[in-house]
Amino acid sequence: MPVHSETFPGRLSQNQNEAPPRNIPRPRNSRYDLCMKSIIKHDASAPPRLRVLRRNGLARRYLFSALLIALIPLVVLAFMYDTQYVKALEKVTESRTNARLAGAENLLRTFLQERIYELEALADVPEVFDWLTTANAEEKPNAEVMAQLRQALDSPHLYGVVVKPSRYEAPLWYLTQTLLQQVELDELPLTPFANGEIIGPALPTDSRPGWFVLRLSPTGLNPAPEAWVGLVVRLASLTDQVKDLSLTGLQSPLIVTPQNVPITAVGNIPGQPSYSAKDINSNDFIEGWHIRLQWLGDPLLGPLESARFGLILLASGAALAVILLSRHLSKRLEKQVTPLIEGADRVAGGDFDTPLHTEGTAEIGYLAFALERMRLRLRRLVKSMVDVERRAILGQFSAGVAHEIRNPLATIKTTIQALSRKESDPKRQKLMESVDHEIDRVNDVVQLLLDYARPREAKASKVNIIDVVETVKILADAVAHRHGIELVQVEHESVYAWADSSQVRQIVMNLVMNAIQAMEGIGGRVTIRTKQQGLAVYVSVSDNGPGVSADHLIHLTEPFFTTKTNGTGLGLAICRQLAQANQGNLRFQSVSGEGLKVTLKLPLYLNNENQGSV
Repeated sequence: MPVHSETFPGRLSQNQNEAPPRNIPRPRNSRYDLCMKSIIKHDASAPPRLRVLRRNGLARRYLFSALLIALIPLVVLAFMYDTQYVKALEKVTESRTNARLAGAENLLRTFLQERIYELEALADVPEVFDWLTTANAEEKPNAEVMAQLRQALDSPHLYGVVVKPSRYEAPLWYLTQTLLQQVELDELPLTPFANGEIIGPALPTDSRPGWFVLRLSPTGLNPAPEAWVGLVVRLASLTDQVKDLSLTGLQSPLIVTPQNVPITAVGNIPGQPSYSAKDINSNDFIEGWHIRLQWLGDPLLGPLESARFGLILLASGAALAVILLSRHLSKRLEKQVTPLIEGADRVAGGDFDTPLHTEGTAEIGYLAFALERMRLRLRRLVKSMVDVERRAILGQFSAGVAHEIRNPLATIKTTIQALSRKESDPKRQKLMESVDHEIDRVNDVVQLLLDYARPREAKASKVNIIDVVETVKILADAVAHRHGIELVQVEHESVYAWADSSQVRQIVMNLVMNAIQAMEGIGGRVTIRTKQQGLAVYVSVSDNGPGVSADHLIHLTEPFFTTKTNGTGLGLAICRQLAQANQGNLRFQSVSGEGLKVTLKLPLYLNNENQGSV
């Protein structure tokens, strides 16, 4: 229901005749604050401040943990790739290479051994043997010898045949003469092999191919043979035996001659021979001759390096993604947790009025709501403890003051009344009546103190609230009319509450008188409404006076808080005490400049014999 009220700023008191306004705000070092500080203890075991906790905070630890979990597998995988995989690949490659080299060496020796067999077959022919050992100088071979020599030339691996009879000064060459250009036989290296010797090779040039001589002496090679026969073997036929060692783009097989000159598998000298630490050299398959596998580069190296680079890039990207994600999550977590920590710190410092930040996701949100409920419960607990302590102290104080004042007042009142009966002077008679009236006023204040200090126990019974409101209206109508105020009771059917009728009437009367006093000198309207809702009965008293400010609204029921000119500040405190004694409460609603509405809530009469007493 809207409030229509005009109340003097800070208006709230209970007596009719009151003195200039006086604001009584709660002091900073009030008993309330001191009590809260006494309840919340701080000792040396308290945790460090927030800035210290952040160093080992959950968000930071989550970031490091996430980085470790994400990066350790990637680092281990990269390490295994760089070491185990590459080593295993090299080991497998080396094993295969060694096996292939051994096979190539056997092929080369077999090739040369086959030529030895051909040469032995030729030297064992009787005509050839006789001619080599008995022919005179300048004696030409006969037809039978020439036929045997031509038959030897049928091999595709031979360029020709060379023979030297024992009485010849120089050997006879049966081959294309261009093959002998720029070749001095005596300057070629001599290498023993099986039962013969290898002369050469004659290295290939731009004008002729390479070749070497495999010779055999029927009379033996040691000392230097006087008669011998030799085959001029194509160097390319020998080098062709290693062509299967070639790996395109990876390795190129070379045969290194006694001149330390590499020859390719097709029998040529490489244009720009290069050497690498990855070149593989075999053992000598014959003295001074060996195979070299020239490293050209690894065709797998490119993909492997790309895979390695991709793995490193993946690890870096994963690390960066984890860092960014963890930083985002840690900031989000810190943004949600920090207000809770600060709010809990405020609560620990005694601030129960500032709400906690309750926004958050999942567990953080549940934690925030739990902390907020804890704050509200602590605030109610502390306020109730403070209120109990205040009431106890004020009760003792009020009872003591009332006892000390009431006895002298009775004596003074009796004396004034006796003197007044014997006084004949009208002026003095009037003065004594005024004194007697003020004594009654002081006695009323003392009675209020006693009512607050030792409230009468409520005796609940069935109470017709409409009758109570009508009685109050009749009693207050004269006062309201005198101040130009309209007192209105909104019609309602009969409503029954379970309460003490005299205490309910005292509460309603006090609320109505407060409303009338709030509009003294300005006029207005006071409205009394009654309603039933659920298991409760509500009586509201509203005015259209100046209202009450929000700062004063929360202190209305505090003992001795008043802004009236000559109020005591006990009226609404006693009303709240009586309402609570009857299992009810008071609620205040006001907007400054728009009036005040006070609602009394009481339990509904249930027509039940077992309904508990108040």
